[in-house]
Order: sequence, then C-alpha cells, then structure tokens
Amino acid sequence: MVLALCSLAGCGNGDEKASAAGVGKSTPTATAEATKGPGDYRPPTDLRSALDFGPPADAIAPNDGPPKGKRTGADPATGSGAACLQPFGKTGSTAQGRTVVYCTAWKNVTTAVKHYEYMERSVSKAAQGPVAQVPDLGDGAFRQESVEEAAVFPSDLRLVVRDSNLECEVQVQSKTLLTDQQVIAAWPSMGGEIVQALLPELRS
Repeated sequence: MVLALCSLAGCGNGDEKASAAGVGKSTPTATAEATKGPGDYRPPTDLRSALDFGPPADAIAPNDGPPKGKRTGADPATGSGAACLQPFGKTGSTAQGRTVVYCTAWKNVTTAVKHYEYMERSVSKAAQGPVAQVPDLGDGAFRQESVEEAAVFPSDLRLVVRDSNLECEVQVQSKTLLTDQQVIAAWPSMGGEIVQALLPELRS
C-alpha cells in the first residue's frame, strides 16, 4: 500500500504499526522534523508525557505499569509521528488489554485529508455495526467497533481524528468482552478526555 494510504492512522507506514511488542522498543524509525508543507502540527517524537491514560482506566480497568512509546514513520518529508501503548487490567502476570495512541503529522493538510477519507471508506470492512461520526473533535472524527483482531481482542474500540495535518487513532483493545456500560464509558474517555487534551500539546 502506498505511503499516503497506510493501514492505520498515526502509524506512518503500514508496516510501522506499533504492536504490543514494537511500541516498547526505543529505537526510532524516523527522525522527527518539520513537515515539508503547511499544517498546524510537526511530527511528535514522544507521546507519553502528553497523554493521560487515567480516563480509559476509570472506564474499564486499572492501568498495568508505565506506558511504552516509540517513533513511527519512515519518511518525515511525507509523514511521521509516534505511538504509545498503555496496558490495563491484569490476571496473574498478563495484561488483559491495552490502550494505544498513534499520531502522524502528514506533510500537508491535503495529504492528511486524503488519508483520513481513505480510512473512513475502509473501516466498514472491519467494523462491527455502523461507523459513527464524532462531532466537535478536531476537523473530523469517526469511531467504530472493529473485528479486525477479534481472535485476540473480542472488544476493539477505535477512534480516528484528523485536525489540520495531524491524524491520531486511539484504540482500546480488551482480551475479554467489555460490557455495554464499559463501552459507553470508554468512548468519551478516548475522544474528549484523551484526544481533546492531546491536540493542544502537539500543535506547533
């Protein structure tokens, strides 16, 4: 898949997607530099200090240890950014789920819009139920319950937000099925609590 149409918002190239193992690695995959075009955001280098994972923990389960971060994206001239993973819940020595945030600053607003629109068209293939628009969050936002990784995460909530040339995706993935009450509480914690607070921290 071409660079401008990578698989997940905020992860740079499709093969750069942070995983449960990869997010914890400290070696950057790109140097964060100013994007080569107009936009309100430059590529973030580390999301950990700008994120508050308390709201999802309040909605679902206590966080398990510190968050893990890495840089993402192979070409800062086109788009690069960072990812951050926060495990939550614990049974024995194993976390029962995770909240992951991916953010990419694209080279300009046009590229960001094209990628966001591609994402919006594509998610219905892996969505459980309708894709819902989220008002008053950046320049555009939508959310879905995904079945893409259902074998591992029977509950997989995803929120994608674009603001200017920045695109962020928040995922809440649980190895146990979340209750309706937990899902209802998780959505505003992902959008209003995480992304709304994150955008001013990342703005150039």
